[in-house]
Amino acid sequence: MNIAICDDDKKICSQIENILLDYSNKNCLKVEIDVFFSGENLLSYLAQGNSYDLIYLDIEMGVINGVEVGFQIRKVMKNYATEIVYISGKDGYDRQLFDVQPLHFIPKPIQASTVIDDLKLAMERAKKINESFQYQKSHDFYKISINDIIYFESQNREIKIVTTNCEDMFYGKLEDIELKVAGYQFLRIHRSFLINYNHVAILRYSEVVMSNDVTLPIGRTKRQEFRNLQINEI
Repeated sequence: MNIAICDDDKKICSQIENILLDYSNKNCLKVEIDVFFSGENLLSYLAQGNSYDLIYLDIEMGVINGVEVGFQIRKVMKNYATEIVYISGKDGYDRQLFDVQPLHFIPKPIQASTVIDDLKLAMERAKKINESFQYQKSHDFYKISINDIIYFESQNREIKIVTTNCEDMFYGKLEDIELKVAGYQFLRIHRSFLINYNHVAILRYSEVVMSNDVTLPIGRTKRQEFRNLQINEI
């Protein structure tokens, strides 16, 4: 697993790095860790085509804070695969952090158990992302990476599957698809739409904008549920 630590406090960076290295050595895990002391340096490195599975990202930094770094990763670079764990000694960032869809929030002072728990969660989610969804057309079977699926749409007796690479149609019921992808962060936002939450770029009261810039409606009966999701995300 490729991990980045970004904090302008070198002691915090060293602490998190040592926690991760100690845990990985004891559990025979292969991890590669890069350390950045500013948001600008991290963004510059990512802009060169590099990527990470997990980033431990401080919020209160110099010129570019962690919230802006997260926004650049999600909205500008269109990277919704990298898990982001925010670090801060302050509260009150709930609304801003929700827009970045972080994995978790770690308060200062840093606790080793929290850092390790987030590493475990990121690894578990990575396993699920690498799994596939299978569907049938006539006598042929097709497999699509779960992570590549943006949403499913019910159109009469057919299901439209929209991915990062293509679109396809097959016969089926959205209720059956919902059961197949249970546990993979797919959400039923409307009687006709089942979305991959990892591909939500913008969440509004009555609609969502997906990572492919398609806007989908949220059903009236689902809006409060999504409002609660927004509140409880952090």
